[in-house]
Amino acid sequence: MKAVIMAGGKGTRLRPLTCHLPKPMVPLLGRPCMAYIIELLQNHGIQDIAVTMQYKPDVIRDYFGNGQGFGVNLHYFEETSPLGTAGSVKHAHEFLDDTFIVISGDALTDFDLKQALAFHKEKQAKATLILTRVSHPLEYGVVITNEEGQITRFLEKPSWGEVFSDTVNTGIYILEPEMLDRIPLGQEFDFSQQFFPALLEENQGLYGYISSGYWTDIGNLQQYRQTQFDMLDGKVKLDIHGTQIRPGVYIADDVETSATARVIGPAFIGKGSKLEDEVEIGEYCIIGQNNRLSKGSRLTRSVLWDHNHIAEHNELAGSTLTSRIICKEASYLGDGSVVGNHVVIGAKSRIESNVKIWPHKQIRDKTRLHTSYIWGDHATKTLFKTSGVSGIPNLDLTPELVAKFATAYGATLAPGKTLMVSCAPHTFTRLLKRTLTASLQSVGTHVIDLGDCFAPASSFAIRHLGAAGGIHLEWSGKENDACSLLCLDAEGLPIPKSAERKVENNFWQEDYGRASMNQIGSYKEEAHWLQTYIHALAQEIAYERDYLSVSPLRVVIEASSWLQPFIVPFFEKLGLEAIHVTSTSRQDPLHVFIPLSGASLGLRLHDDGRTMQLLTEKGELVDSDLQTVFLYLCYLHSRPGATIGAPVSAPQLLESMAEGLGGKIVRTKEWSRAIMEATQEARIHPLFDSLFAIGLVILHLERTGIPLSDLLALFPSFHLLRERVDCPWNSKGEVMRSMMERTKDVPVDLIDGIKFYHENGSVLLLPDADDPVFQLVAQSADPELAERLVHSYRGHILNALGYA
Repeated sequence: MKAVIMAGGKGTRLRPLTCHLPKPMVPLLGRPCMAYIIELLQNHGIQDIAVTMQYKPDVIRDYFGNGQGFGVNLHYFEETSPLGTAGSVKHAHEFLDDTFIVISGDALTDFDLKQALAFHKEKQAKATLILTRVSHPLEYGVVITNEEGQITRFLEKPSWGEVFSDTVNTGIYILEPEMLDRIPLGQEFDFSQQFFPALLEENQGLYGYISSGYWTDIGNLQQYRQTQFDMLDGKVKLDIHGTQIRPGVYIADDVETSATARVIGPAFIGKGSKLEDEVEIGEYCIIGQNNRLSKGSRLTRSVLWDHNHIAEHNELAGSTLTSRIICKEASYLGDGSVVGNHVVIGAKSRIESNVKIWPHKQIRDKTRLHTSYIWGDHATKTLFKTSGVSGIPNLDLTPELVAKFATAYGATLAPGKTLMVSCAPHTFTRLLKRTLTASLQSVGTHVIDLGDCFAPASSFAIRHLGAAGGIHLEWSGKENDACSLLCLDAEGLPIPKSAERKVENNFWQEDYGRASMNQIGSYKEEAHWLQTYIHALAQEIAYERDYLSVSPLRVVIEASSWLQPFIVPFFEKLGLEAIHVTSTSRQDPLHVFIPLSGASLGLRLHDDGRTMQLLTEKGELVDSDLQTVFLYLCYLHSRPGATIGAPVSAPQLLESMAEGLGGKIVRTKEWSRAIMEATQEARIHPLFDSLFAIGLVILHLERTGIPLSDLLALFPSFHLLRERVDCPWNSKGEVMRSMMERTKDVPVDLIDGIKFYHENGSVLLLPDADDPVFQLVAQSADPELAERLVHSYRGHILNALGYA
């Protein structure tokens, strides 16, 4: 006996699940629906199977192949135009030379087909419909049979007034091959609308067999979920690919579960998925393959397909997610929400009940989505952020994205030119660097590989080698921290916004070409530039110290194990008594160890080479704003009369301090390039080069001979209070306009955001470039006034948003 699986359905009512795959391929407990139909046929001894296809046929063919892996022989029949249910079976007529069974690939059943076949043979029927009884027959063809099993009435999708029975057509038929002669070849023809009514009218042996067992048509999104709940409850007889660790809870191979994760069940967790600390899997959850559920996330009655990343503290309450979705932290997805492939849901977003999101959409952080998101492309096409191109490693920032980015970047800014590439010393950043290098070369860009490095050293190498720029990969090594591609120009500065826009346009439009084979970019490795940079910087600072006759300072330095071998020569060159520790090697906390060791200073160096934290000789951590003021003081003392850039949010004390030392502060936007461009000397700045900053601090301590805590105590009292206020992206402009109108009599600066000046204080209202928030920065010598200003302006923002 042979069979025909009808697998041409588009599954329109299942969208967005079926935007990229045919309805029979929608997964149930981790396997396509059609796989269960093949298994049912194979269990009944049916091995020769025709598959009729139209919508996305390659998806089916690629998955099942010739059927050998499933113990059957599959023969594919592809329609070039719709032929209807009967017409598609007729398309396979040369294959169907004996009694055969027709079954849908997008239904789930455990019917005993042998009993149905025995009924068909006993009645010597020409066509037998397999029927079942349902509680809601409106969506199906209602069928009435007599005592002999002959069909006496047939009504397709009746109204309630036409429901004469609860017995319906399941779409499973047993047919004799001569019945195909009644179906025209190559024309659209339907079983329920044309074929069966004609047989009934002619009394041509049309029978109905009422089968017991489970059957459901996966016709809509609610049925799709309920079918899998039924499978977990054991209502259908089939093989679930997983170990049942307790009733209704199935775990596949290679699942990694934290000891603090809870699986309440019934539930299915697919191969390779990972449940982190405090994850809770509630009732009726289906988790496909290679999903990662991060700390504190809670799921109930939700379905996830494959390769999804659910960040920390998400709540999925009855949602269906397809594949390769990134759901960032602290978001909520309501009951009945459905998310298509490759969607990014921003942090702290709320997707309301029954909202559907079509594939490849990007939902901004803190979005509240009330209606389905179908049309359009990305919610935003912003590729560059404040820190360059950045994202969570191997989720947002993947080798595929980096390859495309590097191709667009090289073709746009550096065809035939030379770029430096470098990276933080981690396996993943090195992997991305190799991808970056190959892609740049493919568009004719020459590459010099600086190896493991940090950004200031990369900038130094770019300037000294006369390169057109460079790309540095920066990452802390922590799994949930963003990895960034820092793009630098010929001066070692972040590329200007105009260059970012050109690259971004070409990235999205894919408007770039490859180099011809004789113009492929060259590759050269020069991994010594980190040491060269450190040596040159140490020499410069040591030269200034030669004029100071002082005893060497003792300094405690905390740095990572990879950084220590590079910075030891730096402090040796300065002639300092340096005590190097790592966070894993020291027994005492740094703030305790510093005074015990008799050190004059403590330094906590970050791996990025740009930032650090100062601690006094007493082990006290220096406040970040006070540290900023102190670094500017050290710079101005070392470079009398210098001009240096400062972000608009930095303490106002800087101007009076610079004036007293004959220097000049130029206020700029918050962007690092703007700050460094406004600085006269050598494109080096203490806020963006930690070793340079350390050198300035050492020089100043030795020059004054005063302990650091005493130096800091000499600064006039000032207070900065910072607060972030949520604001939807599309409301930022309205809020800015409203704030200007409300405070039209208040003096302002418009360098970056709006800085409002009040008596004895100021407030900076800064729309964040990366997040849907405003940053409020209040400054005053009076901490109570700073707090009142923040409170007042927060209220203005909320009023403008209509929240208060």
